[in-house]
Amino acid sequence: MTPTLVLEPTNDADLHLLLSLAQRLGVKATTTPPAATISEDERRRRFLAFAGSWQSDESGDEINKMLMESRHFRDRDVEL
Repeated sequence: MTPTLVLEPTNDADLHLLLSLAQRLGVKATTTPPAATISEDERRRRFLAFAGSWQSDESGDEINKMLMESRHFRDRDVEL
């Protein structure tokens, strides 16, 4: 007998995330009722809404320079 796992996502985004994870893992996944398919454009829109974007007046080189200058390195006395 094959083990069954029942998941109850609270929204469509979580449902589709779980279904795509199952597909990546090669696990058979079914939904009741069947899940509606999402177009590639809608998936992209949802991803961009979820991930957001970085907006800044500084260029990438300026941000990189600030990050490098803010790092502090010190030697640690580690006894093994």
